[in-house]
Amino acid sequence: MNDMDGLGIEPMIARSYERYYASGLYDRRYPRHNPRSLAAILEVGGKARGILDFGCGDGRYTLPLLHTTEATIYGYDICPMALSGLRTRLAGETARARVRLVQGPTEHYTDGQPIDLALIMFGVLGHVPGRAARIAILRRIRKLLSAEGEGRLVISVPNANRRFRTEQREHDALRAAGTPEAPALEEGDILYSRGAGKERIELFYHLYTPESLSAELREAGFGDIRMRVESVLSESAVTRSGFWRAVDGALYGVTPLALGYGILATART
Repeated sequence: MNDMDGLGIEPMIARSYERYYASGLYDRRYPRHNPRSLAAILEVGGKARGILDFGCGDGRYTLPLLHTTEATIYGYDICPMALSGLRTRLAGETARARVRLVQGPTEHYTDGQPIDLALIMFGVLGHVPGRAARIAILRRIRKLLSAEGEGRLVISVPNANRRFRTEQREHDALRAAGTPEAPALEEGDILYSRGAGKERIELFYHLYTPESLSAELREAGFGDIRMRVESVLSESAVTRSGFWRAVDGALYGVTPLALGYGILATART
């Protein structure tokens, strides 16, 4: 990743994600997309003509959408290493001309082209510090979606009720004491770490409740917001193991939204 001027992406976070991708840990933890999330995307956007995959990484959703839709897909990311990986994966795709990669930092996520479906999957929005910065991103995406009529957004975020409870307590205490650790300055913000060999990589996350996600989407101008559980078990388990995907499927129908590992929402412009 690079610094994104005016959108609140700190250079520290940018460097951390480059290291995360470079270590190979990211792909080992999340080797594929979540099939249920892909089904939700296709449910509202299977006939889309233009799709933005915001924070596409190395193509976890870009490639399945290339295979299941006829859309032009704009893969936007500010991590050069992730986009390089996606270019490599696209090399063997006969329909690769329908994928256009846009490297940030830039406010032009599709090089100015209108879209009718946008994805912000896998907690990508939660890696943006600052509520104002996140809403600015959502507003830019809504403008692209509204350029030629009504558009749809699909977004998944980490659930504060299930994720990083220890880190939440630590950062809540720091903020209450008036000594927050930047960039975790606002309610719901944390810093956490992932292991890569002998080193630890520190990362930022903003955790959501259904209410806080709805509030950000509405402030950005979205309506008809509908939420569901993204997964019950961890995303790592669901994306790595067919057995745990089956277990997750059995739990999915009886798990309330507040207890999902992630929150998946769809919205209209």
